[in-house]
Amino acid sequence: MSFLMSVLVVLHLICWAVALGTWVAAARTRQPNSGMAHAVAGAVVIGVLMAVLVSIPGLTDGDPNHMKLGIKLLVGLVAVVLAYVADKKGPETPSAVWFGIPTAIVLNVIIAVFV
Repeated sequence: MSFLMSVLVVLHLICWAVALGTWVAAARTRQPNSGMAHAVAGAVVIGVLMAVLVSIPGLTDGDPNHMKLGIKLLVGLVAVVLAYVADKKGPETPSAVWFGIPTAIVLNVIIAVFV
């Protein structure tokens, strides 16, 4: 089980890195890439899968912090919605939506590391 969790953590982090990287690559033109929205969605799905596996008694050691997992899920869902709105609107994406994407991504990582 430890190996599976490690693989899922790596995939989760890669998805967040791809999402942030595609945002940075598109920041000058504000032409979002569909890969950004898919990477954010992938990170959230993998995160939910990890939360489910951690919450099953006897599979992993320790108690999951459900408050932290819930906040991360909420912030992740906000990032997904913003990324898909940006993908739909293209270059006419409002600034609040455009800059909300990396804010939500970085906030999610900060919560994961420091909470």
